[in-house]
Order: sequence, then structure tokens, then C-alpha cells
Amino acid sequence: MNWSNGGDFTKNLLSLQMQLQTLLEGVGGEETAGLLDGLAKLSETERSILIPLVTRVINKVVMGEHRLMSEKDKELKEFEDSLFEGVLAALQEPDTKKASTKEKSPRLAVVPGGKSPKQPLQLKKPVRIPTLIDLTKARESRRNGRSELYPNDLA
Repeated sequence: MNWSNGGDFTKNLLSLQMQLQTLLEGVGGEETAGLLDGLAKLSETERSILIPLVTRVINKVVMGEHRLMSEKDKELKEFEDSLFEGVLAALQEPDTKKASTKEKSPRLAVVPGGKSPKQPLQLKKPVRIPTLIDLTKARESRRNGRSELYPNDLA
């Protein structure tokens, strides 16, 4: 298939292809695509038996205490756990800094600036509303140097 047409359909199709690749890479890449290909080759009855079995196995692995983890996964998990514990510890500490600077009652004050109430209103030029014109009159007035098209114009 030639993907070099560059039309809207082709661009959207390429975008969809990229989204599907990204989705598959997040869940195992080509191996997951191979699993889906294998499921597609099965009959409907075989799929109705196999899919629930595979799902149960995956759920047991997810819910289990002992998980298979790489070094990178372990480091990430340890970082997340330490970050979570640090946030909890910070929330549980008494807030001594804020307590020493608190005032007894909040005070409000008016700050200088803002609009003064007596600023003059600026008038804007009126908007021209397009109207139908007589072309012969317009040509004649243009020859004579008069502007009869917009008699209300001050400028």
C-alpha cells in the first residue's frame, strides 16, 4: 500500500497506526500482537474457554505478593514508596512555621490603584452598516469627487 499520498485519510490512517503501535508497546509490543494473532486463529468456542483462563492467571499474578520485577522496576517502586512516605511524614508534622506567623484575626486593606470612578467615557466611531448602492450614482459621484455613498461619514 502506498502511504505517500499525503491526503487527510492517509494522514489519519498513519496517525491511527502510530496510536496502535504506542498502545501495543505499552502492553508487550510484538509479543502481545502475537498473542492476539493466536487468539484470532482460534474458534469462538476455544476463545470463550481460553480468554477467561488467561485472564484469571493474569489476575492471580497481579494480586500475588511475590511479583516478577526487574532491577529497574524495583528501583522505580522503591522511589515511589519513599516519595509516598515522605509526603505522609510531611503531612503529619505539626506546622510550626505557620503557627508562629499567624495573626489573631485576618486584616483586609484597600490597595492604591485600579480605576478612578470619574474617568471620561471614550466615544467610538459608528460602525458602517453596508447598504445597497446604485452603481451609476456611485460612478458619477466618484467622477465628481463627492462621496455620496456614505453621507454620514465625518472623516
